[in-house]
Amino acid sequence: MIKVKTLRSYITSAVVAILFLASSCFFLTAYNNYSLRNDKLKVLTGEVRLLEHNQREINNKKRLMNRVCDFVNLAVSSGLEKNKWAFYDVDIEDIFTFPEAERIISQTASTASYYFKPVMLHIKTDIESYKKTTTDKPSKVRSADSKKEGQGDVFLKLRGTFVVKRK
Repeated sequence: MIKVKTLRSYITSAVVAILFLASSCFFLTAYNNYSLRNDKLKVLTGEVRLLEHNQREINNKKRLMNRVCDFVNLAVSSGLEKNKWAFYDVDIEDIFTFPEAERIISQTASTASYYFKPVMLHIKTDIESYKKTTTDKPSKVRSADSKKEGQGDVFLKLRGTFVVKRK
């Protein structure tokens, strides 16, 4: 018969081997769970940062929209609505005396109820060259108080738009 001491050592070795395998299995399962949870934590941390960044962007855009709304309300209360303004194009190209030209230029000054948006202003005192180039062209409409055709001191060319506030 096999000695009991020898049998005991075999049984003890087998029990220790089984315990080692069981503990290895539990360790690997626990490590796998730890690794998965660590990866989930990294992903969730990234998502939290992304959500915080999106929240900051949304707050910034809300603040910007509030500022824009305040500006639009201020503009509306000041009367700066498109339908409350009329636009009149100005296209003057003719020979005038100095007082007439001065009066035309002074009328382009802006006030609270209208302003002039200039596009071009050209003043020339060499009228003879202008008369030669426009002899074959039909004459433009002149003001009622201007002198006869061809008399004047200065050639004035003015283009722009009057923007007038409607009441």
